[in-house]
Parts: sequence; C-alpha cells; structure tokens
Amino acid sequence: MASLTALSLGACLIASAGSAPAATGSIFTCTVNGKTFTADRVPPECANSDVREMNRDGSLKRTIARPLTVDEQRARALEAKKRLEEQDKLVAQRRVDKSLLEAYANDEEIEAVRAKSMESSNQLIARANQRLANLTGERKKLDDESEFYKKRVLPDQIKRSYVSIDQQVSAEEKVVSDARAEIRRINERFDAEKKRFRELLAQGARPVQRNPETDILLDPRFSGK
Repeated sequence: MASLTALSLGACLIASAGSAPAATGSIFTCTVNGKTFTADRVPPECANSDVREMNRDGSLKRTIARPLTVDEQRARALEAKKRLEEQDKLVAQRRVDKSLLEAYANDEEIEAVRAKSMESSNQLIARANQRLANLTGERKKLDDESEFYKKRVLPDQIKRSYVSIDQQVSAEEKVVSDARAEIRRINERFDAEKKRFRELLAQGARPVQRNPETDILLDPRFSGK
C-alpha cells in the first residue's frame, strides 16, 4: 500500500513539473537607423549600438552601452587623466596649506622669514657693489695714467689692466643681477604665501598652536638654505 502511495506521489510531481513553464532567459533589443532588432542574444546588427536587455515580462533589466570609438576612448582617457591631475593638485594644495598654518601664526612672521631669506642675496649685492666701487677707482687711475699717452701707443700693461678691470666689472655686475633675480623670486614666493595664508584665515582656518620664537628659529627658511 505504501509503495502505491509513493508511486502516485511521484507521478503527480512529474506531471506538475511538466505543466510548469520552461525556464527562460533575457531578450536583447536595439534600434539602428529606425529599425528594431530583437533576439535571445545580442543581435549582430547591434554591435555598434546601445543594447537593452529585457526580462521576459517586458521590464528593462539593464542597458549595455555601445563600444566606444577610438576618438571616444581617447577623449575618455584624457578626461580620466585630467581628473587625476586635478586630484593630485588638490592633495598638493592641501599639503601646502597645512604647511603654511604650521609655519606661520600671522603676517609678521611671514615678513620675518622673508627678510631672513633675503639676507644672503643682500649681502652678495653689498659686497659686489663695494668691489664695483673699487674697480671704478682703479679705472679712474688708469684713465689718469693714460692721459700721458694720448698721442702715443698705450703700454701693454695698461691695456691688460683695462681688460682685467672690464672682466671683473662684468663678473660683479652678474653677481648683482643674479642676486636681484633671487630676491624677486623670494618676494614672489612670500607674496604668494601671504596671500594664501590670508585666504585660509578668511575661510576659517587657524594656525597651529606652537611656540613662535622656537619654531621660527628652527624653520629651514630662516637658515637661508
């Protein structure tokens, strides 16, 4: 009796399975030049178009974007590169901002570091100007001596002295020019730092609490290196 019952139950399950709808997959469709293509896999006509993957009940499962052209791939790569560069700039700017707030408490400290940074260049200019003044005196002596040879050929020694003085003058003038260029760079840097420092304070940022005298003396920019 038990065997008959089991057989009957098995037959019912088989019949029930046979009457259930078969498992179905997705439907893929796209529209190309106003014409719609549909299949149970991506139609070859849709190779360069967006494809909609639909459920059997007609609802949208997902949209498969068309392949990018070479130009589009290049443009997307450039956009990605630009985004990375902008992120890198943002990170770098945040580091600079943090450094400013750690280095300075106010405008006066910025100016103190600026002045310290220019000391070396100012000393170079002062020494070069002194040497130029000395060379001017030496040249004046040569000019006075040359007065005796107005109608005669200058001695070779005097000629060599003129050449030597001219060379030394050129060298000292270059020292002055280079030092002044360095001072311009220093001023540009500290002008930018002060401007950004003030912007940060205006935005609500606050300098890091510290001992100003100790920290300024330890600041590498004070060493002039």
